[in-house]
Amino acid sequence: MSVLMPTEDQIAKLRSLSGDEPVGALNLLSFNERAQYQPEDPEYGTPEADITGKGAFLRYGEIAGQFLTECGGRVVFDTAVDQIMIGPSEPSWDMAAIMYFPTRTAFMKMLADPEFHSASRHRKAALANHTMLHLAGEPFSER
Repeated sequence: MSVLMPTEDQIAKLRSLSGDEPVGALNLLSFNERAQYQPEDPEYGTPEADITGKGAFLRYGEIAGQFLTECGGRVVFDTAVDQIMIGPSEPSWDMAAIMYFPTRTAFMKMLADPEFHSASRHRKAALANHTMLHLAGEPFSER
């Protein structure tokens, strides 16, 4: 089962937690071989849509990276996944990344921005599957 968006229960849980705490967002990403833009996307049916899933994710990353920096966050690391050592073999993951946000409120503000929301079409076109785990952010904060 492909999952690209949080459920209503996951959003409700996010909103119920303290907005002042830092967050580390661990992302596990599985790319589509080819980007899967939808009819409502401006790229749909154009030569711009004819790219790999990873290429579409790079488009997303250029825009999302600006929002991450503006909210005081940063990419802690991103790297290719070599193998799943423990756990189910499906879904398979192509990349893992941790993003740091100084507060949960900063993360939610980024998600609510209309320009960020528009850029998310590239993420959705790029990914076959996505799991995001929110971790205690303090270990990732710059001291």
